Amino acid sequence: MVQASAEEPLVAIFWECGCLGVESRSAGGPRRPRVALTAWFPGARRRGALRTGILAAGAAAGLTDLRIRLDGARQEPWVERWQRSLRPMPIGRSFLVVPEGKRPPAARGRRILRVRFGQAFGTGEHASTRICLELLEDHLRIDDRVADVGTGTGLLAMAAAILGAGAVLALDDDPIALAVARTNLRANRLGDRVRLRRADASAVRAAGRFDLILMNIGARVVHRVLPDLAASLAPGGVAILAGFLQGDERPLVARARAAGLIVVDRRRAPPWAALVVRRPDRSRRA
Repeated sequence: MVQASAEEPLVAIFWECGCLGVESRSAGGPRRPRVALTAWFPGARRRGALRTGILAAGAAAGLTDLRIRLDGARQEPWVERWQRSLRPMPIGRSFLVVPEGKRPPAARGRRILRVRFGQAFGTGEHASTRICLELLEDHLRIDDRVADVGTGTGLLAMAAAILGAGAVLALDDDPIALAVARTNLRANRLGDRVRLRRADASAVRAAGRFDLILMNIGARVVHRVLPDLAASLAPGGVAILAGFLQGDERPLVARARAAGLIVVDRRRAPPWAALVVRRPDRSRRA
């Protein structure tokens, strides 16, 4: 059990240490949000070395009070069992997210997004991803130039393309995430609609001007990159910021305002929150 703010860095540490899959369950309440994380590792891993590696990586990330319990488990196809348990997910007004290998039910007017569940974030299971998809439906305009910063599986970038974006650039500095995103683009026949680029989130500043930027990436990175994001938005452009807790909302609003952005929308799925900020179009005011 850890604070919800530690979920993202700890899950990244588990993947770096060779885990096969991670399950996250919400616990606590809005005032003290917590999550219970269960990770599966290959049976050949020595427990002592695994514990040492996780704790060392956690300390380097500022997670100094981790409590880890390592239990043995019977040799079973845990990952395959987890994948079989996945179900298609209707999200927002428009989408039906279908895990790899699953047959979609009758879409009933929804647009199908096929997603491979691998070592990348953004499968539709997490509340922050669902919030982003809902806000994208509300704020994307036809032919918008879109950047998805920290694309993970590419889910948000694909959704933007399906909703009518004119051009979509998806950035991620993780080669594994980019490989998953590339597979998903092929599965959804969107390889010619979304460009993938390996780059840090701050590289959005040098990538051009965008009408809409998506960043579902965590409070620390959003706070660091906000000035670069503000410089990348076209006049009147908006950014959808998510992946952070409600407690991080106020400092991020202050950071956005300091960068010259205006908060125009917000959404919550406790304990998670999202903001929509706009760069003023001063030409319209003249």
